Amino acid sequence: MLPIESLIAFAVIYAVDSVTPGPAVAMVTVRGATMGVRRTAPFIFGLVFGDLVLFAIAAAGLIALAAALGPLFVVIKWAGVCYLLYLAYQLWNAKPVSLPSQPQRGEGWRTFGVATLLPLGNPKAVGFYIALLPTVLDVSTLTVQAYLELSAIVVIIWTGTLFTYAIAAARAGVLLRAPAAQRLLNRTSACTMVGVAGTIAARD
Repeated sequence: MLPIESLIAFAVIYAVDSVTPGPAVAMVTVRGATMGVRRTAPFIFGLVFGDLVLFAIAAAGLIALAAALGPLFVVIKWAGVCYLLYLAYQLWNAKPVSLPSQPQRGEGWRTFGVATLLPLGNPKAVGFYIALLPTVLDVSTLTVQAYLELSAIVVIIWTGTLFTYAIAAARAGVLLRAPAAQRLLNRTSACTMVGVAGTIAARD
């Protein structure tokens, strides 16, 4: 087991980075407000899984592999940009509807794969982990058990952060019953999606 001070240091740094609003948080907030927490959950799980993949690459020291997959990362990044623009188009043209008291079932899991690809489209996230790990522990002593401990921290903090944003957005969304309010939310969300797409597209 890693020293408790190393686990705490990793958790604190990762938590601070996680709660800082970014593209993932923006998307989860929009989906939470417009679709509800239940239908946003698969999207959140996809984001967490994609982040775990990046963490595994960094923890294993596979910097060369990340570099070799550069073209693939570019393809994934642009696929994510296209998805965001498509989502923005749908939101901008969405008609006001009666908001259900509970989200519908049977939808949402198809977004798991898309959400998994979004973190993978940002190779700089690998750099974050590569930069973070040596600051809290001796990477040469990173065992399977230590990796699992750190992975658990990633899952707990990132999942908790995203669900917190989704729940807060969903509770605010319940108040938006008026058609004009819904139209404003949809078009504001569409602009947010375009901004997020631009942010991702502008990354090196």
